[in-house]
Parts: sequence; structure tokens; C-alpha cells
Amino acid sequence: MFDPVKIIDALNHHQVDYVVIGGIAAVLHGCPEQTYDLDILYANTEENRHRLLLALQAIGAEWDLPLNDEVLQRQPVFALNTRFGDLDIMTWVPAVEDYQSVVGRTQVFPVGTQTVRALDLPMLITTKEAAADPNPRKQSTLLYLKKIHQLQSGKPSSSNKA
Repeated sequence: MFDPVKIIDALNHHQVDYVVIGGIAAVLHGCPEQTYDLDILYANTEENRHRLLLALQAIGAEWDLPLNDEVLQRQPVFALNTRFGDLDIMTWVPAVEDYQSVVGRTQVFPVGTQTVRALDLPMLITTKEAAADPNPRKQSTLLYLKKIHQLQSGKPSSSNKA
């Protein structure tokens, strides 16, 4: 069963530097998206990878190979299975580049007894647009996020297209 709160608890407990992106970020902003995994963008430093590996061990994260620092440095995206559901960890995503480029473009949300940083709404919309996922569910999420942004900013969004 997917329990993103347990994953977030482990990441926070181990003091991982990360930002929530993707579907859970959309949900945190008020979108009724159905999502089946937690997507994070993490700081790609030796110290942070060490903390991330401790958190991944705590939640029983698995991949094709045993996870270690060398494996994490092989590629920018990993889709992991954990005891609490799927977790996608990334060091790079389109339109964002890396953790350092978006750490100032976040908003803090309460999640369970913790808080979590997620992309702010304009940056989340930017990443959803850059992903250009043709899935109708993803397109609906993008339109919904744009509408939320339009309502919050009190002005029409720059694009009404998905």
C-alpha cells in the first residue's frame, strides 16, 4: 500500500536535502491527482547521498542492483520499490536542472507530523509542461494546476493549453 508519509518521515529523519516534485506536489497544491508514487529531486552531494542511502535502507528500497553511492552516481533517475510504495529519486529533471536550481522555488507543506518542501506552483507547472506527458490524466493535472495558479494570482494564466 502506498504511504508517502512514511517515506517522507524516513527522508526527514535522515535529514536528506530534497524537494517533492510530480504528482504528490500537485496534491499538496490542491489538485485531486491520483498518484501512485512519490517523486523527489535530491541534492547530489556525497554527504546527501549518504543520508539518502540511510533513508532508503530504512524503508527497504530496492532497485535492480544493491543501492550504494557508486550506483546512485550512474544515472539521474531511479524508480525504486519500497515497503511503503514506489519512490522515484532524481538529480535532474527537464526545465529544472538540479536541486540547487530550485531550492529557492519551493513551498513548505505539512505532511503528517512532518513538513516537506515541494516545488512552488509556477515551477511545478513549468516542470509539468516540460515533461509534455500526453497521458490524459497528466494533462488534466496540468490544466487544474494552471487554474489554481490563475485563481491564486488573480490574473489569467499565460497559457490555457495543456
